[in-house]
Amino acid sequence: MKRKGKTIKYLFVSILLLVLIGAGVLYKTISSDKVQNKKAEFINIVETAGAEDARESEPNPFKNSNQTIKEHRLIAETEDYQLYLQENTLSVIIVDKTTGAMLESTAEDDGKTNESWKNFMQSGIVLEVIDNVSTQLTRVSLLNEAEVSVSLIGDGFLAEISYEKYGFSLEVKGTLTEKGFTVTIPDSSIKETSEQYKIGNIYVYPFMGNTYLGERQGYMFIPDGNGALIYLEDNEGKYSSGFSQKVYGENIGFDESYVLSLFWDKFQTVNNSEYIMAPVFGMVHTDTKLGYLGIIEEGSFDAAIEAYPNGAYTDYNWITSKFRLRQVYVQPTSKSGGSTTIVEKERTHSNIRVRFALVREDEANYVGLAEKYRAYLLEDAGLAEKEDDFKIRLDILANDVENWMIFKKDVPVTTTKQVKEIIEDLNKQEVTDILAVYRGWQKGGLYNLPVTKYKADNSIGGTSGVTRLVESMKDMGVDFYLYQDALRANPDTSNTTFNVIKKMDKRLFEEDTYKDVYETMVYLTPSKTLENMDSLMQSYKKEGIDKLAVSGVTNELFSYTYSGQTYNRLETANTYARMFETLNGTMDLVLEEPFAYLWKYASAINNIPTGSSDYIYTDQDVPFLSIALKGVIPMYGDYINFEANKQKYFLELVETGIYPSFYLTWEDPVKLLYTNSCDVYSSKYSVYKDEIIDYYQKLKEVNEAVKGAYITEHEKMSSGVTIVSYSNGIKIYVNYSEQQKTEEGVSVEAMSYKVVKE
Repeated sequence: MKRKGKTIKYLFVSILLLVLIGAGVLYKTISSDKVQNKKAEFINIVETAGAEDARESEPNPFKNSNQTIKEHRLIAETEDYQLYLQENTLSVIIVDKTTGAMLESTAEDDGKTNESWKNFMQSGIVLEVIDNVSTQLTRVSLLNEAEVSVSLIGDGFLAEISYEKYGFSLEVKGTLTEKGFTVTIPDSSIKETSEQYKIGNIYVYPFMGNTYLGERQGYMFIPDGNGALIYLEDNEGKYSSGFSQKVYGENIGFDESYVLSLFWDKFQTVNNSEYIMAPVFGMVHTDTKLGYLGIIEEGSFDAAIEAYPNGAYTDYNWITSKFRLRQVYVQPTSKSGGSTTIVEKERTHSNIRVRFALVREDEANYVGLAEKYRAYLLEDAGLAEKEDDFKIRLDILANDVENWMIFKKDVPVTTTKQVKEIIEDLNKQEVTDILAVYRGWQKGGLYNLPVTKYKADNSIGGTSGVTRLVESMKDMGVDFYLYQDALRANPDTSNTTFNVIKKMDKRLFEEDTYKDVYETMVYLTPSKTLENMDSLMQSYKKEGIDKLAVSGVTNELFSYTYSGQTYNRLETANTYARMFETLNGTMDLVLEEPFAYLWKYASAINNIPTGSSDYIYTDQDVPFLSIALKGVIPMYGDYINFEANKQKYFLELVETGIYPSFYLTWEDPVKLLYTNSCDVYSSKYSVYKDEIIDYYQKLKEVNEAVKGAYITEHEKMSSGVTIVSYSNGIKIYVNYSEQQKTEEGVSVEAMSYKVVKE
């Protein structure tokens, strides 16, 4: 009996051990996000606000001041500005001490708005509150709905705000320093005690610098594409809406993906709107020469920029940042279409911090705003000036695949030997400064994702062929990068059962390609991306590969669910930033259309837009990003092959200082007709050879003249001529008109340009 009992005991222990071992293996298989799952270990490395000059411990010299303007009391000043505060609403007025010009953060009631809008316009901080029962949003202002207690600190104020009805409280700090007026809401100060009410969004000084109808001259600056302006003129009610976009693009964890129009259910006929690449916005009063650039220093990953011209909701022109703490989304409950509305349980945890960098006198224009942002990037955001030698960018497609009976068939369009021939041929024509990106080099072609090891497709020359090509390019002085989409996984070629993201409603996120070979892609979890890239780097190191062109993770941020945990965009960004911190130590990185928080890791930025989305309410495109970044980091534009008006686009490159890009194949792209690269309709090198040489010679000459210099002035004349001035005394006159024009005594031929040394 004892023997039988002992046997059963041993059998039980053995089974238990097998179960534990199996569970351990399964856990290791499906939990590459184990680092991310430890929520308590999360450290925010992507949002480190710039150094602040706040003197909180020092007594406020204006504590007993009786100097007032419009019921606002003087509480702080610098050499150039004064800050006035109305305590019960936290309304502020910023005054230029030299001219007396003012920026007001609230608006007087014009008698046309309802009570809700009136309170919104007259409050420094506004909440949008979610009712957990109805899931409806209600705006809550500081007028009659909150208790505000203000204490003055060294260079500003500290306000404690409580909303007794809703069970909320938070702190707001406002300081005036030489860097501007900065507003901070510490995450730790935000308290929610009610079960019924939760904070959805927070507006921070939504009416800062507002104007009424066309009473003032100037514009609002929105970060759409490279930049755009909305004039402060009376629109006579013709606009019913304005600009409202999330910083760093849509959040696919909540938002439904869609296309505006498809031709034959395959080809997109309407372009998507441009991303907000940088968390900035602005307002300039050109008549009084005073304005500001709003820089979201913290909280940007769940922020939005909103700008409304008069006629859209009110008769005021106003622009603001809005911070999302929670989102309401639809949760499917059945396969038959049933659903319920859910309020996000856990709010985003991040400080909120906005700097209103002030501009005055000759700086009060969009160039001045861009200069403020350049200074912020270099002084506070960790961006260092990069080598800015002119190069022409050539993206070269190696291989894709098409359906062929049971298996896929390789469609090589540029082998390693052909790449070398292209470069050698261009070198003979004295095109020597080249940045080349080799796309689709991996086994299985461009869309065989993810790439986890260095293994090239045999159809283009194999791994040894790519390695020899890399060495040849180094010897020829060519910056040669291997292309890597670090975000996507192909469910047809890879195991995507685990380590891919689900939306917040628990549905698998799938990206439609609208192509025949591979119809959908999925997104890897950020920590799986980090793991893959670490593995790939080890493989690269062995072969001496040290240049990488990265896409996907550079311009996509999302909330997601994985393995029972939820993650927000800030956590996604932090994981990507940790990855690039590691890569940056060993790899030379070129990043494709990256968001601003990644710029410091890049040697160059690819696919930067020259214009905007052309919304109906915008009045003028401005090269804000180009002005901020020219002379700091090389910028490369979209592919010239696919530009409808190449002559105009060439002039835009001259104007903005953006370098040219071509998408090339050795073979005729008709071979790609039945691949996922079927939208590449014109790319054959022999067709574009002369154009490449022409662009290279002309743009190299222009950029050599301004090498290392900043753009200091940019003016669009009524004649159709744009004048761009550089810090080294060079002026470039760009004539977009169909006739010869003369500006400042300089004659420029139609659709041409002229470089002049002052």
